[in-house]
Amino acid sequence: MRTDSILKALDIDTDRYPVLSVVGGGGKTSLIFRMMEELTAAGKKVLITTTTHMAYEPDRPFAEDGDMISIKQNLEEYGYTIAASLDSEKHKIGALSEEKLKEIKVLADVILIEADGAKRYPLKVPASWEPVIWEQTDLVIAVAGMDAVGRPIREVCHRPECVADFLGKETEEKLTEEDIVKIVLSTEALRKCVDGREYRVLLNKADIPGKSQTAESIADRLEEQVIHVAWGSLREKEYHICGQAETGRKRVAQMSSKRVKLALIMLAAGNSRRFGSNKLMYQVEGKMMYRHVLEELQKAAAKMQNSRIVVVTQEKFAEIIDAAKEIGAEALINPQPERGISSSMQIGLESAKDADACLFTVSDQPWLTAETIIALYDAFQSENKGMACTIRGEKTGNPCIFSKKYYRELMEITGDKGGKQIIKRYPEDVTYLKISDERELQDVDVPL
Repeated sequence: MRTDSILKALDIDTDRYPVLSVVGGGGKTSLIFRMMEELTAAGKKVLITTTTHMAYEPDRPFAEDGDMISIKQNLEEYGYTIAASLDSEKHKIGALSEEKLKEIKVLADVILIEADGAKRYPLKVPASWEPVIWEQTDLVIAVAGMDAVGRPIREVCHRPECVADFLGKETEEKLTEEDIVKIVLSTEALRKCVDGREYRVLLNKADIPGKSQTAESIADRLEEQVIHVAWGSLREKEYHICGQAETGRKRVAQMSSKRVKLALIMLAAGNSRRFGSNKLMYQVEGKMMYRHVLEELQKAAAKMQNSRIVVVTQEKFAEIIDAAKEIGAEALINPQPERGISSSMQIGLESAKDADACLFTVSDQPWLTAETIIALYDAFQSENKGMACTIRGEKTGNPCIFSKKYYRELMEITGDKGGKQIIKRYPEDVTYLKISDERELQDVDVPL
């Protein structure tokens, strides 16, 4: 299917998704202005900003530092405005504060945000601090340039060492179609920080001779992974959608329904023998250890529609039971915690056996974040594997996710063992999420 509308090609309904963030390679600014043109032609008031930096274009309507009066005047006169801080010496505009973004959001129908930088290179893998996705973003669009395919990483990638490290290649090696697919799909690359938001992909510069077929091939592979993708040329204003795009949208809808059937099971029934006291009540950075994990689970569940939290604990841990109930979680009692972690896992699993997948986490990882929990599930969904776990270096850790097909084997585990033996048994069916902060995987087994 061919169209001259980028909004149609990317299947973007701004009434449903009014805040859009654009990440990835070169072409982000062009994409933002192309969307702005279509939106203003349809009568929408559009605000353009950045959470990083953009080039300053003095000929365009601009509201320095998000000045409310300037925004209102520009929207009335032009239908759109750029709102950002200004560094005129460097010809750059920069990010506004969170408070200012929230203040000006109500003035426009749609907000378009450039949330990443690539210095015009067609491809990138983000550094640890990138991208900068505003928390109120509804939909993320990733841009990848087809002129990168078949060329050495060092020539066509922003921070080529990051791309090479991610792909396990040298910077002199050439990029393949498989590399582009991997970068687009991974939550460590262009899907980083997407979390539970809607995700679209634009394969740009497909008008270059010989690249249209390459783009179509990549698009077909991405559609198979339930990613909505368009390819074409922002310069020529011509875009294509896979013939199976409608089927893809149906599959996305089906997967959206499936995504909500996740049980997040927190195991909190241990006796803390090595710790010397009940470590779950131990204060870590001013908060009881179990509270850190429970609150991050709550944040993650809030972004996973209809997902539910199950807490397995001991009857004598009344505070944990009450805390679980306060956030609407199901609190289950393990009457024989001495039987080991497998018994708690199975009690939680028995209650959640109607879920499509279960995420298990322990209660002594106080630095685990909601972002990691969500990223793990996104990786599990996108790679269509039966299991997922976190990893740093050679060490795997919690949380871990298991699809329904492994429930029977989980119910057969005995003693103080968890599901890692099943992960080791079927390594080809595991998605691994690399963790950059080693503290997230740290169990607190002795007082700090």
